[in-house]
Amino acid sequence: MNSHHAYLYEGPASLLPQLADSACQHFAFKKEGNPDVLIEQWEKFGIDEARELSQQASLKSSGERSLFVLGFSSITSEAQQALLKLFEEPREGAMFVVLVPHGTLIPTLRSRFLDYPEKISRLNLDRGTDAKEFLAAAYAKRSAMITEFMKDEEGVRERARNFLNELERILYTKIENSEVREGLADIAHFREYLSDRSPSLKMILEHFAATLPPLR
Repeated sequence: MNSHHAYLYEGPASLLPQLADSACQHFAFKKEGNPDVLIEQWEKFGIDEARELSQQASLKSSGERSLFVLGFSSITSEAQQALLKLFEEPREGAMFVVLVPHGTLIPTLRSRFLDYPEKISRLNLDRGTDAKEFLAAAYAKRSAMITEFMKDEEGVRERARNFLNELERILYTKIENSEVREGLADIAHFREYLSDRSPSLKMILEHFAATLPPLR
């Protein structure tokens, strides 16, 4: 394996634009209008997406090198198994920078990557007012916030997804806390259920109300 062709950055999905800018600069790729730079993000990445990506990555680039900056909000174990060969034996000149939530990758796939060599600046956290209030509250208040959250059914799935993104973004600033790391892994796990037809959103949010440590 060429140890320099695949890099991993563990962080919230919202960091993909900054990571793409950083990767293009770090590895000397022109970003705008460059057919050899692919930036793509998936909310839920499964076996079909893995096959499509593997096929796309096998195509010859217009230049000598190509850069894939890929963001996976959630990725199934089957898809990870399907990507093993891609990241172990990539097409010559292909480079990958992958963004995933903390603790998402299975060990065999994780071993194909080096840690991304730069720290990416995080987005402004002021947008996450509700998430900050939620994390600072005791369970009873958290549960009451969830009940209020669920009253308006219109757009509730999208609101739940955005809320988890805000929780994730804030938790990454406290990642040295072991309970926080467990919470980040849970967010990565439960996020894929938000794409299901009938997820129990209240049950998912109540799980985080009960398990996330209070943060002020």
